[in-house]
Amino acid sequence: MEAVEVTSLKDRLVISIDKSLVSKEYLLNLLNRLYLEDLSKKADFDEKVLEISEEIKSNWWKENKERFLNG
Repeated sequence: MEAVEVTSLKDRLVISIDKSLVSKEYLLNLLNRLYLEDLSKKADFDEKVLEISEEIKSNWWKENKERFLNG
């Protein structure tokens, strides 16, 4: 068996991964991230979302940078 195998069936892809490569938790986190990315694509956000995210990040760093720089 190879490290990763992908089998194509009529209506799905079956992925087999050697257990020694990644932990179950890591794989579940990866799949969850892929699921969230798929949901975000379906949401069809406009450019305003990026502006809001930059504002949130900027405000967060203003409020929390001392904690990280002095930590």
